Amino acid sequence: MSERVVEERPRETSLRDLYYVFFRHKWKMILFFFAVIGTMTVVTFLGAKIYRSNAKLLVRLGRESVTLDPTAATGQIIQINQSRKSEINSELEILKSRELLEKVVDSIGVKAFFKYPGEDLSAEDTTRRTIRVIRREVRNAVKGARNLLERSDLVEPLSDHDKVVLGLMKNLEFETMKDSSIIRISYEAKNPKLAQEVIAKLIDLYLEKHIAVHQTPGSYQFFVQQSDHLRDKLVQSENEFRNLKNETGISSLAEQRQVLLNRIGVLELEIDHTDAALATSRANIQALQKALAKVPETMVTGETTGFTNYAADAMRGELYKLQLDRLNLLTNFTKKSRMVQAIQQEIAEAQALLDKEEAVRTQVTRGLNISHQQLELALLTEQVTLSSLQAKVKARKKQFADARTQLKTLNDAEVGIMRLTREIRTQEANYQKYSENLEQARIDHAMEADKISNISVVQPATLPIKPVRPRKLLNLALGLFLSIFGAIGLAFFSEYLDHSIKTPEEAEERLQLPTLASIPRVRGVHARKVYPMVKRRKQAKAGGKTTKETPAQWNIPAKIRKHYEAFMERLLLCSNGYTGSPYVLAVIGCHRHEGVSTVAANLAATLSQHDNGHVLLVDADIGHPSVHRIFKANLSPGLVDILANGQSDGDTIQSLPAQNLHILSAGTTNGNLSEIFDSDRFTKLLKSIKNRYRFVVIDVPALNNASSATCLASLCDGVVLVVEAERLRWEVAQRVKEQLVKSNANILGVVLNKRRFHIPGWLYQTL
Repeated sequence: MSERVVEERPRETSLRDLYYVFFRHKWKMILFFFAVIGTMTVVTFLGAKIYRSNAKLLVRLGRESVTLDPTAATGQIIQINQSRKSEINSELEILKSRELLEKVVDSIGVKAFFKYPGEDLSAEDTTRRTIRVIRREVRNAVKGARNLLERSDLVEPLSDHDKVVLGLMKNLEFETMKDSSIIRISYEAKNPKLAQEVIAKLIDLYLEKHIAVHQTPGSYQFFVQQSDHLRDKLVQSENEFRNLKNETGISSLAEQRQVLLNRIGVLELEIDHTDAALATSRANIQALQKALAKVPETMVTGETTGFTNYAADAMRGELYKLQLDRLNLLTNFTKKSRMVQAIQQEIAEAQALLDKEEAVRTQVTRGLNISHQQLELALLTEQVTLSSLQAKVKARKKQFADARTQLKTLNDAEVGIMRLTREIRTQEANYQKYSENLEQARIDHAMEADKISNISVVQPATLPIKPVRPRKLLNLALGLFLSIFGAIGLAFFSEYLDHSIKTPEEAEERLQLPTLASIPRVRGVHARKVYPMVKRRKQAKAGGKTTKETPAQWNIPAKIRKHYEAFMERLLLCSNGYTGSPYVLAVIGCHRHEGVSTVAANLAATLSQHDNGHVLLVDADIGHPSVHRIFKANLSPGLVDILANGQSDGDTIQSLPAQNLHILSAGTTNGNLSEIFDSDRFTKLLKSIKNRYRFVVIDVPALNNASSATCLASLCDGVVLVVEAERLRWEVAQRVKEQLVKSNANILGVVLNKRRFHIPGWLYQTL
């Protein structure tokens, strides 16, 4: 078998496709349109009127928003570092609290929420009275349904109080106005007075709750006790500090410390200077003692040999003087000092000059040595100075030791003084802080008593005059919008869920087979879907009896004749000229009632009218025969009698007058169909039939209802698969095609039967 492959071409969506979807599902769209419009109209005109009451609150910058709670402050009360948005959100949460709503319900009463306006119907006209009655009955029905659900444990039973609270939570709306600190409160109810009363009561209870939330109970008494306690501790610490100062004799710790440190510094400096002077004095004494040891007590005062050498004497006196100056300098400077070296050089030069003088005199005069006397005087003076310096050093060291003792005493007292100073400073700060918080708590207590807060009522609860719902024009416009677009969406959704084959293009795309014909659905006066193609001819009654009906002239209605002619032409083209010899064609479907028998009958009639040879129509659907009813032919004997009983085919084949069409009915049997359609028997029958007929058209039973259908199809020269449009799913048709391919059947193509043209002809031609 050679399978024909249909070229795949991309499907192009056109305006016809959209109109096809709309007209195909027009009744669904119409029903949906009127259902939505009707529902919206009933809800709009029979729905209860809803009234809305509004109020506005201003959240100002007040003590609640600029200071911390006094009991939570650890230091100076500072401004809260939070945004206005968070503050307003906090107020919204207080407004939405269930506790506040329960208080509103308790204040107003549960029964007030179940009263509906206009219960008295005596003063209303008939229309309004009817509407009121309908609304009341609907409410009673809803209430009864809810009670039934609660008794069946499908819905959790709630008390009237809980229902009202939940209704408040649902219908109350809180909104913050943009770029402002205003909170808008709105409530919807069926009674305008009830809506106003709920908002007003909610605001009153909220103001009380706001004050209670932002104040700390018992803070005033707490700060009074703490302030008294800190004041007593501060007085006690001050007394201890005063007593400690009196005991230590310290008036000002810093000043006394500075005086002692200055004194110690001066004493240390004086001791250092005295030690240096003492060392100098000791060195001078040693130098004087050495010099005195070298200078004799007497000396030659004169020697007259000639002239007296006054120059040598004066020079010697200068030499001695220089030597004394050198000793004085050595007490304060070292030998390497520049001054000491300079005077040493002068002594050396004086000695050199003295050595040049004449040493022997002619007249020698001896007397007391003035230099010796001067040295002794200088030595005595220096010894007195040494004694005074030693006494001075001893006195200064004693004073230094006393100053250090006083400093140690001051340091020991400083620890206690600093401790008491810190305690007094801390206690003063705490006392000042608690005093400020005490004042803040006193202000809070006074403002709480007078109910002063940072919440201001900008707009009290309003009494609504007109209902906010239902909005009749808006509801009707919305209903029209939803009905139109919902109907369109329903049509496309239904089309999306529909997997049936609707057009020849879709059949070729899904099954990869050519479409041989697209037979439209013909509506006739008969109950069954297959149009009867037989004209019944009744003879006149004679003698009270009616003559037996015989097969009549076969005529195909004009509405579908051209489709079968095109079907025949495409069929001959698909066979590639093979039909020049006798040709056996099987017509098969997937399910029953797809019009397979009608297609086979019309195809056989078309072939008989347009070809010189005879055409045989075989009804192989033994389980559900229908060809004999179309032609008003005899059901038996037929195909079963030939295959099962061996009867001659010449006795069972029926012919139509003046036509080339012959009919082989199914016959009747109670046996097994698989045994009747044995391949050998049916093959022999086909061979004998081919010798006498140009075309043999076999009405094969539906593939899903007869296991022998694939076997019969494989024995034929060609197979035509009949698919009912808009009924058979393409997945089922694919499985049927796969079964036929596995049985080596030669599938020529698909016939799309009972196709519906939903778009009107005049509109289809204009697209």
